[in-house]
Amino acid sequence: VEDGPAGQATASKPGEIEDPSGRALDHFFEALEKTETEGGQTRVCHYGDSPITNDGITLTVRRKLQLRFGDAGHGFILIARPWGWYSHANVSHEASAGWESDPISISRGDRLYGLGGVSFTTNRAGVTASFGTTEEGDTGRSVSSFIIHYLKQPGGGDFEIYMDGTAYARVSTAAEDTRSAFHRVEVPNGPHKLTVETVGNGEARLFGVVLENGGRGVQYDSLGVNGAYIGLLANYIDPDHWFEQLRHRRPDLVIIGYGANESQFERLPMDQYERDTKEVIRRIRTALPGVSILFIGPMDRGARGAGGAIITRPMIPRLISCQRRIAAEAGCAFFDTFTAMGGEGTVDLWYKAKPKLMGGDFTHPTAQGAEIVGTLIYDALIEAYEKRK
Repeated sequence: VEDGPAGQATASKPGEIEDPSGRALDHFFEALEKTETEGGQTRVCHYGDSPITNDGITLTVRRKLQLRFGDAGHGFILIARPWGWYSHANVSHEASAGWESDPISISRGDRLYGLGGVSFTTNRAGVTASFGTTEEGDTGRSVSSFIIHYLKQPGGGDFEIYMDGTAYARVSTAAEDTRSAFHRVEVPNGPHKLTVETVGNGEARLFGVVLENGGRGVQYDSLGVNGAYIGLLANYIDPDHWFEQLRHRRPDLVIIGYGANESQFERLPMDQYERDTKEVIRRIRTALPGVSILFIGPMDRGARGAGGAIITRPMIPRLISCQRRIAAEAGCAFFDTFTAMGGEGTVDLWYKAKPKLMGGDFTHPTAQGAEIVGTLIYDALIEAYEKRK
């Protein structure tokens, strides 16, 4: 098949999922169909960069999937806010001061960042984080279990669990070896609030909490990290640790949505970028044989050009072409967000729109813009799902 703009296969139309193999999303679609017809749950892990750290794009995809297939729970949330704008919708989430956050980055540490790419530690007593249902909206109003993701380690401290304000359990994070650990708290299905509070008898290291609803439906984890790029998952998270996290979570679909940060480097070494992308695919499939993988290409990202005009960054089409080719060669699906939202010059139009659809950094969409992008992704997934049925 000949390539069109930005390497787009002419057999696909803008806004459609591209899958030359015809099988890349089979596992995900089989899970969705079982959820729709028999009950059960479908899980999605969506990895990405800062445009999803406020849950804007992912909120829309999650909500629409849950309204269609059922609300099986919000999914994974980081323990605290590593960035001021980190937030999740349709859930309550609070954290006290005292957590030291360590987002995945180029570092020489132990590279244990949990499912969501951020580790939180404290030696202090009385440091808290709370998670619960929401009283508003059409999703997120019930929960049947909370799963606390933390690290077992030598000398690890304890944390207390409170359920709806009442002491529930005390958990020790001490162990002879260092490994991922998960503590499940079951509750009657309904509105609840879980709080963890550190005891201060050693370092407590936590990653996040999953909210599950026992009924049929979809869980959708928004796993965005500020400044993230594909190379971090390939080189700067311990692979065995990441395997533990993914295998415990058991997603039916892993979405990889990077490119915004890579696009600022016009001399980005594409050979290294390709090696890193293939390594991430290999790691995911090592942890989760048979899982569906979907690459979501970057949105249009703008910069000031000659005369102050807002232009598309030149690396965006190159990254999209590379992602599309690697996805096709590896049997993964691909969604071209850039073309679906309008292609070259979209940032200029979105920034000048009333109300604005793109922020002044020409990178992060407004709430209205994020809803448009999330709807494009949801519509593409559903169209491909319905064609398969």
